[in-house]
Amino acid sequence: MSIGVWFGVVLGVLSCACYTAAAVAQRRLAVAVPGPLTGRRPLAALLGHPLWWGSAVLNGGRAAFQVGALAFAPLTVVQPLGVLVLVFGLPWSARLAGRRVAPREWRGALLTVLALAVLLAVAVTDGRSRPMGPGVSAAVAGGTAALLAALAWAAGRVPSAAWRSHLLAAAAGIAFGVSSATAKTAIAAAGTDGAAALFHPAAAGTALVAAAGLLLAQAAYQGAELGAPLGVTTLANPLAASVVGVAFMGETYSGGLPGAGVAVLCGLLAAYGIALLATPFRPGRTRTYHPTPPLSGARGR
Repeated sequence: MSIGVWFGVVLGVLSCACYTAAAVAQRRLAVAVPGPLTGRRPLAALLGHPLWWGSAVLNGGRAAFQVGALAFAPLTVVQPLGVLVLVFGLPWSARLAGRRVAPREWRGALLTVLALAVLLAVAVTDGRSRPMGPGVSAAVAGGTAALLAALAWAAGRVPSAAWRSHLLAAAAGIAFGVSSATAKTAIAAAGTDGAAALFHPAAAGTALVAAAGLLLAQAAYQGAELGAPLGVTTLANPLAASVVGVAFMGETYSGGLPGAGVAVLCGLLAAYGIALLATPFRPGRTRTYHPTPPLSGARGR
């Protein structure tokens, strides 16, 4: 590989590190503000906590490194690096929680990483793309916002805490994937239109969808361990970006019919891995961890 590609790989690994740190910060925040984010008081407590703003900065760094990585290395090299967040995140989160990673979680992480790596290898596009026009960008952002709202509505009505976390994590992954596509369009618009690109629908759409993704990811960690929601988000993110690339940016799916069959099998294997990662959260598991006491907005619930 050329020096430029290796530089892209380094930026991709840094993006994964930022993403992992952001996820761990959001998981710790879920312990400090444990209630569901469905009312003003818990939401105000969330937005007033330093960990929230720290995770927002880290997610911004993740996005910046990801864009830089794609500028130097092809999608086929950068996208598979996303599976590293599971490898980084599980031991990091467990260490902060004062426990060891369970063998079941390691097995789930290994299966999910292998499935995602193969899935991305067969499902990537050819790398050629064009930016979306203003009308298409607005439609993609608006349609994504509607889909995220529908998933959040469904998540609030399922009786299972695990499925609620999965739905919210899937919505967060979709938001991150689509925002990557709209960000790529906004950057292309900036290269041709300069400061006028700030008024391009892709710029506003990126901000809207990315902010929704942060809130959805945070809600997915409420009452769940790190592994399962992080695995679902890691799966949904590149798939959503690929769908937008193929449908609206002129990219071509390179897997063909055999690749589609492999993708289905990998999806099933990843789902089983995520099921192994779905260790129910029990407060007693974190007794050696001493988070910031619940804020006033999180009391009395």
